[in-house]
Amino acid sequence: MIKEILKNAAMVGLGIMSLSEEKLKEVIKEMESRGEVSKKEGEEIIKDLLKKIEEERKAVENRMAAALKNSFAKMNIATRGDLVKLEKRVHNLEKKVKELMQERED
Repeated sequence: MIKEILKNAAMVGLGIMSLSEEKLKEVIKEMESRGEVSKKEGEEIIKDLLKKIEEERKAVENRMAAALKNSFAKMNIATRGDLVKLEKRVHNLEKKVKELMQERED
């Protein structure tokens, strides 16, 4: 359920970003046609703004991940890393029990 919510939020975010990119290019082309910026300046503006948008997207993604991790910790939900550690411990304990059982039989 949470994974689906995150996926939907990401898709909405990507949709907004692509819409923003299209609108940005449209505005820059209008500015070029009015002579407010040269084609080269327009390309630089687009490049710089798209870079900033990508940086902000990554920052938002990192904040969301941190918030989810914090929420999971508060709800006392095990992470994948926690489960991997437990699996290793169980495996080691099973191995030790098997060794002890064999020693006892000998």
